[in-house]
Amino acid sequence: MPGFITLENERLSLRLSAQGGAIIDGVTQDGRPFLRPHGDGAFDVLRSSCFPLVPIGNRVEGNGFELRGKHYRFEPNTDEPNYIHGDGWLVGWNVEEVSPAHVKLAFEQLRPASSPHAYRAVQTVAIDGATVRLELSVTNRGQEALPFGIGFHPYFPRTEGTRLMAPAQTWWTERDGCLPGVRTPIPDSADFSASRRLPRRRLNNCFEGWSGLARIVWPEAGLAADIAADPVFSRYMLYAPEEDRGFFCLEPMTHAPNALMLAGPAALHMLASGETLSGGFSITVSNLEDIP
Repeated sequence: MPGFITLENERLSLRLSAQGGAIIDGVTQDGRPFLRPHGDGAFDVLRSSCFPLVPIGNRVEGNGFELRGKHYRFEPNTDEPNYIHGDGWLVGWNVEEVSPAHVKLAFEQLRPASSPHAYRAVQTVAIDGATVRLELSVTNRGQEALPFGIGFHPYFPRTEGTRLMAPAQTWWTERDGCLPGVRTPIPDSADFSASRRLPRRRLNNCFEGWSGLARIVWPEAGLAADIAADPVFSRYMLYAPEEDRGFFCLEPMTHAPNALMLAGPAALHMLASGETLSGGFSITVSNLEDIP
């Protein structure tokens, strides 16, 4: 796969693409994947290991919102009827810094396009020992204050024995259109306050009141990954499709999906011209035999 960027040390190896600002794969030095590998063939961001969500994450129902008596419009950016996942995953990023252990990517949307936002986004990916650290920021380059949100969309390998611990307080049910329904207590079948296997049924739900901590265990590979997200990511999306049990997604987000429709612009981060929203998370990979 031509045109990728490699980050590598004695513990981990990552490949990235400037297209979509996406991680292509992440493995230990002995070849065990801790992120879903892209596989062979032409690059497709939807087959990648992780991509950034900016200037807003997940879907915007109805492709618009009201603010200060004005209607702001989104344009659908995929075959779906609703704008989804922002702009960053669909554009080429500029490589501003690169070393064997660090890369800084950036892109600017100086005129509103699919979204009403004008902004500069910066993403950094770094490896240090057995830890990957991803950071994302967005700066409002427009002349008026607008709601912004950021997140990450990592894909993790899923095996029959995969276990997840990701404590949260409430969740959103799913309704038609892959949109959130109502916020309720987390049912026992999806309670990851303690380590458990993913249920065999579909999950596509937002978990709120997240501690920012999670652990994934792959017993078959003798591997674990500990996730630690900054406080700005107080929720995560958990996506585990029923038709493909080869992966699942745990997506740190600053806002709930469809927050503009559910609660209005105040549910995101209102940035005045020149203001910045930023946050990051880390993945630390361990051998199961080394975990106390």
